[in-house]
Amino acid sequence: MVLKVEPVVKLKPWGELSTSLVVSGQEMDSAFLISALQLDGEEGVFSSEGVGVYSGPGWATLTVDKRNAKGADGQAAELIGLVSSRKPALDALQKAGSLVKVDVSGVAESGSGLHLSPDVLAGLAELGVPLTFTTVRASGEDEEDPLAWLG
Repeated sequence: MVLKVEPVVKLKPWGELSTSLVVSGQEMDSAFLISALQLDGEEGVFSSEGVGVYSGPGWATLTVDKRNAKGADGQAAELIGLVSSRKPALDALQKAGSLVKVDVSGVAESGSGLHLSPDVLAGLAELGVPLTFTTVRASGEDEEDPLAWLG
């Protein structure tokens, strides 16, 4: 039985939403992440619009963005589908000293909200990595009060 839970109060969704598996470590880049997760031979992973691997100095992400699914629930479900079978690889990355997490990020203003269903939260928990949320204001600046977007 799948429990469908909807938020009681209708809030504006976060803008520019994306959900990512974030891996950081000394030698981390896109090629390393693709190899570590054995994504290089998988045709289906990158054929979906709105799914990509991005990197910078010491970090890489496998990201699902709004082109794939508009809401956090759909993005997180897609990400779970991509990485749940790769849990041993996630464990190996963590054991090797990499920091691994799932991050939901977007623009959160007063009156906006985010919904993740119990099934998706359970799927994220099964990955065994922290779940974080990164928010910015439409101006691109962080809120002074980290809980101001609740208000």
